[in-house]
Amino acid sequence: MKNTDINICQSCGKPIRSMSDFGTYADGSANTDYCFDCYQDGLFTDPHITLEEKMARNIAIAQRLGMSRSKAHQMAKSKLRRFARWHKPRKKVSAIKNK
Repeated sequence: MKNTDINICQSCGKPIRSMSDFGTYADGSANTDYCFDCYQDGLFTDPHITLEEKMARNIAIAQRLGMSRSKAHQMAKSKLRRFARWHKPRKKVSAIKNK
């Protein structure tokens, strides 16, 4: 990873700026999809958290960093659900044939 490359954690949205920020697989190798706070040793650190709970957590962190609640809520709502951990592919709707 070059210094100018920044990955985004596909669970929390945190920028991943260095190799030590990446999550890890069970064998210790880097998982480039998730940060170390979200993914360690091949497992999510918060395996039972819901999208809504993750959004609330992110909003609280953003507020502590000085962001307004409304802007933090807007960002969490628009960004998190697009990340790999939370993205649910849309189901294809098949045509119903009338007999």
